[in-house]
Amino acid sequence: MRTYRPITGPFTFVIAILVVVSGCDSSDPSSSAGGDSSGVPDVLETAYRGFSLSPRGFPEDFSQIGAFFDEVQALGRAGVQANMLWRDDVIGGTDAGEVPEVAQVVTAQDELRDVTLSIVFGWRSGEEVRLAVPGNPANDWSNTEAISRFADMAASFARDNEVEFLFLGNETDFHAEQNPQDYQRWTAAYRTIRQEIKLRSPDTLVGTVFNAEHMMGTGAFSGWTTPVFDAWSLHDASTIDVVGLTVYPYLGTQRPDDLSADYLAPLFELFGPKPIVVTETGWPADGGGLPTAWETGEQQQLDFLPRLTAMLAGQDVRAVNWLFLYPLAGVVPAEIRRTFQSVSARREDGEKRLMYDAWAEFAAQREVQQ
Repeated sequence: MRTYRPITGPFTFVIAILVVVSGCDSSDPSSSAGGDSSGVPDVLETAYRGFSLSPRGFPEDFSQIGAFFDEVQALGRAGVQANMLWRDDVIGGTDAGEVPEVAQVVTAQDELRDVTLSIVFGWRSGEEVRLAVPGNPANDWSNTEAISRFADMAASFARDNEVEFLFLGNETDFHAEQNPQDYQRWTAAYRTIRQEIKLRSPDTLVGTVFNAEHMMGTGAFSGWTTPVFDAWSLHDASTIDVVGLTVYPYLGTQRPDDLSADYLAPLFELFGPKPIVVTETGWPADGGGLPTAWETGEQQQLDFLPRLTAMLAGQDVRAVNWLFLYPLAGVVPAEIRRTFQSVSARREDGEKRLMYDAWAEFAAQREVQQ
């Protein structure tokens, strides 16, 4: 079972994370290890590296967002991923067609710094589609009014901010499984929205985001054992400029050493030579006091980095974002605390975790290891 939770702070902010029900199998998965876990291998010189939007105190407090951008920029070839619903009025959609406040805030910060943004405009919260708008209550992709407003907003935003990577929908493979009929309508709507974006901002790379473990059926600890490759094949691949991926191997793999270099090969075979942006990835440092089917620890985070590099070797990877710089603050639901809260480069007290300097090294690499 899975769900998504909107996190509400001073403005509506959706963190694209999966909530996995407890009671997972803690037995060892049968997967082969690959690569050397010591040190961090070189990575593609073209890739931006950074974090999803996660200033200290978020999601309740965004007062440190400037310091967050400064810290990410200091990595060099810096990237920030910001994921939000396409409207701030989640249920009613009274503001549909207006640029969400998160998008306005991050672009204002980006204007002051050399940081490359990956923007995700989602349209689901939990398993609920959020498409009904005033004048058209249809809460699915038959809603032509919603499609029109979405397209106008996204195209204007891309043009006005010279956005490099713009994703329509987050982890849309879940919708392909839950509502195959509406998913086909979604792929048509995607083409319509993308066309409007390309008319106004032809240099913006437009795509959608998939979850790797769910797509491949390798998220056994979450009950995801059946591949959902239709989520890709039902699209017109020629209209996807860039593929977004969230990559959380611990949802089906017990330890980083169990990960092989060809872990993502089934997806790369599907996508072909498409550019890739890893919008979110990482490994948990702890389980928030709850049992987990995967090993947790700062050493495990550190061990994951060379495995991640090996998985992405040889691909046209444009950006890679660790999930959090700072962990979620405030009262965090137990399942999120267990599964995602500690996928951060800093601890709750603000001190660096073991992987912090290694991630900075990962981000500073410039040459491809042959």
